[in-house]
Amino acid sequence: MKKNIKYILLFLTTAIVFASCKNDLIIQPTTILGTNQVFTNESAIIAYLATLYSNLPIEDFNFTTNGFNQMGSPHRTCNYSGEALNCYCDMLGDLGSGTSWGWWSGGYSTIRDVNNFIANIPSANLTSDKKRLYLGEAMFIRGYDYFGLVKRYGGVPLVKNVQTYTGNITPLQIPRNTEQEVYDYIGTQLDSAAMLLPATSQSGRANKYVALALKSRVMLYAATEAKYGTVQLNGLVGIPASAATAYFQAAFNAADSVMQSGLYALYNKYPDKVANFTNLFLDDNPSSNREIIFERNYIYPQATHSYDCWELPFGVRGPWGYGSRMDPTLEMVEQFENVDGTPGTLQVTDSNGNPIEYTNPLDIFKNKDPRLAATMILPFSTWEGTPIPVQAGIIDDAAVSPNTTVYGRKTVTAGNYNQLYDINTHQIDANGTLQVVAINGIQGNETSPTGFYIRKYLNFNMPQSQAYGYNSTQSYFDIRYAEVLLNYAEAAIELGDVADAESAVNQIRDRAGIAELTGAEVTRDAIRHERTVELAFESQHYWDIRRWHIADKLILNKRFTALYPYYDLQNHAYVFTKVPVGNQYTFLPELYYEKIDPGQISADPKLIQNPLY
Repeated sequence: MKKNIKYILLFLTTAIVFASCKNDLIIQPTTILGTNQVFTNESAIIAYLATLYSNLPIEDFNFTTNGFNQMGSPHRTCNYSGEALNCYCDMLGDLGSGTSWGWWSGGYSTIRDVNNFIANIPSANLTSDKKRLYLGEAMFIRGYDYFGLVKRYGGVPLVKNVQTYTGNITPLQIPRNTEQEVYDYIGTQLDSAAMLLPATSQSGRANKYVALALKSRVMLYAATEAKYGTVQLNGLVGIPASAATAYFQAAFNAADSVMQSGLYALYNKYPDKVANFTNLFLDDNPSSNREIIFERNYIYPQATHSYDCWELPFGVRGPWGYGSRMDPTLEMVEQFENVDGTPGTLQVTDSNGNPIEYTNPLDIFKNKDPRLAATMILPFSTWEGTPIPVQAGIIDDAAVSPNTTVYGRKTVTAGNYNQLYDINTHQIDANGTLQVVAINGIQGNETSPTGFYIRKYLNFNMPQSQAYGYNSTQSYFDIRYAEVLLNYAEAAIELGDVADAESAVNQIRDRAGIAELTGAEVTRDAIRHERTVELAFESQHYWDIRRWHIADKLILNKRFTALYPYYDLQNHAYVFTKVPVGNQYTFLPELYYEKIDPGQISADPKLIQNPLY
């Protein structure tokens, strides 16, 4: 009997073997089309394909794991990696018990869908060219889906065909493949997709170079797991170190193919470097933004997200009253170098340890990498003409009731931005004229605990009155040309090819407007640093520090840091302090791989749990 398949946004929970309980076996979709109906109708086939695309594990504004979506995935990863802290559930300090990024059931449900599509497309009522196109897209999707699993769990069972329950579950209980086997399979899927697909495609759909760009990412993950990870459980997690060079070469070659195609380029539409990097993430027109390789599109009202609602600074929040949800740490801010290439450490004291007085508080960021101001809203900058003051308190030598000291001087702070200070009586007074703390922080709920706000992807063209939930339509750029250059540079430096690494990374630094790297400056750590800065808040850094196997060192009993500005009433200037905030983080070694849900192991006893769980 022909099996029924799901249509558009209605899905079965998962394949039988990966069900968490036997009740999952009797769940039926409420609206279904028969296989014959779908694959004899091109409109239905396209709708099915659209469903496969929509279920890709792209960690965009709306991505969820285990049914949990906290303001979108880019925010969750940057919260876990130390790029930013959450203003509301303030950095709970808990990186999870290995289940925060679970995607087992979701992954195998989508893989079952794509396997069914691949099985039926050869007999579909289509021309051979259309069959070739759709098959190539499906192979790309299957490779991407398995990548979503392997980067979380290591080796997983490779299910290449639709499984059918016939009353005996035993044949459906299969063991995990090794991590290396899974990466190799993804590579073959993406190679096959690249061979089948044309060179160009509609926005949001795969083509030859989208497949190769993804392959450059995937092979880089495999290579670094091989070089920096450890083989455990007979290869179910980890890849032999002897395979690293081949994977680095595969990543290099795939990236090189994209670069040599001439179809993509870094965005360089605006001469002003801050404006250019800002507009890069809002210009989703492929004809004017050739940096976009693969994106997820949104359109009102069919598909929207809430990025602006969640991320705008508290002082310019939208009608729903949210905002400030993820706020960059000082550690992330200081990753951005000065334009001359010197380290980006912010100077709060002079060589003698005395506080530096800044008449213009923005001068502390003077000569910084222009990407900083395009990536973050800095304290005392403006958002569409509205100042974003960020103040932690007032330094006043004549304060009547100081509640703390800063640099040994009397200082007044307050618990919220409504409290005013009387500069004549030198005390908090409802009739005062000076705010003790500013509306955008540091104190109070839903304001930045660090002094900084995310700017990347915020839509400066959206009126504040429209910044409410599910009203944003910015596209999410899952793969852009800058990442391909960085993949190429990282693979090159790992292969000992300094010249090619230098050329690729300097294209990015030149576009940014900062000093290029030369000679001995072109190192593995320099390439990694450039990746951290360029791809900040793009759901990359958390996975990068995992695949480099440095997360447990970077986040070992770690508290992240804020920049506290204080207004010096006597000197009419600002001084800054660097203050640890939030709770203590610790990335435990087991978190390099997600925990497999014990319910899955109960359903399939051939599965083996990941180490240390």
